[in-house]
Amino acid sequence: MSTPIASFLLLAGVLSASQFAGVVRSDGPKAAVAQLVSGGDWPRVMASVRNGTADWIALAPELARGVEGAQAGELSAALAAALPRAPSDVLAVTDLRRSPVLGVQAVCGAPAGSFPAGGRAAYLADAREALELLPDVAAIGRAKAVCLKELELAAK
Repeated sequence: MSTPIASFLLLAGVLSASQFAGVVRSDGPKAAVAQLVSGGDWPRVMASVRNGTADWIALAPELARGVEGAQAGELSAALAAALPRAPSDVLAVTDLRRSPVLGVQAVCGAPAGSFPAGGRAAYLADAREALELLPDVAAIGRAKAVCLKELELAAK
């Protein structure tokens, strides 16, 4: 069932992360992601994630609960692309339990689409450097270590 806010956003398009979060609260993540896709906002949101936009990265768990098919891989690749730009934000939403979308292996394993053609080595070097510069604080220390290991495996 659609709420008045969700109905308005469906007509106007989801323009911000906070509006998307509102739709998730009112209608659930699947409906919110479906709205992004049907409204043509999915590519813009993925570009925002890729560029390291903190509010969209923070919503990655909600996005992950609503994605289907190819969108799951696009979200993992967008988070991976953001890793050199916003490593602490990305690590904050990764899952150490091998989940298919947000798992540290999926995000830190340099998935296809996370770097430009011919740019894999540069991406891996940039991601590794960004992670190494992060302090080993409790909230992200384990994720950082696992992510560095996955980047190392991806380089082989």
